[in-house]
Amino acid sequence: MATETTTENKQQVLREFEEAWNGNDLSALDDLYAADVRIATVRTGSDDTLVSRDDLKELYSEWDDAFPDATTELHAVVAEDDAVMVWWSIHGTHEGTFRGIEPTGNQIDVEGFSYRRFDDGRIVESKDAASMTTLFEQLGVELSV
Repeated sequence: MATETTTENKQQVLREFEEAWNGNDLSALDDLYAADVRIATVRTGSDDTLVSRDDLKELYSEWDDAFPDATTELHAVVAEDDAVMVWWSIHGTHEGTFRGIEPTGNQIDVEGFSYRRFDDGRIVESKDAASMTTLFEQLGVELSV
């Protein structure tokens, strides 16, 4: 049975997807994320670790610039105690440079997962994983193994 706090945490994550991802309102991240958030995401294609809300804003902007019509679809949102997990897909058109790949006009449909841990109503830990291999294949990048 969900507690009031668990339900509130879930609503905050839904707000992140609606306002920041789908609405391109990056100021929402200032409200949602604690100033000292611990981020466990590495930007694919580099060894750059994201460590701050500003890094998150930069990542969101990178996706928004490359896929300006992108929207996320949430398949499942599971909340327990202080944690929320989301299984999502992002759909859009490659209209801007993305990690050195010039615009292709290709459609993307990529799945991923997001983990958020809360303390006192703010996200204090974050981890995201997307199927970047699928994305690069959809952009026409030949991957070598």
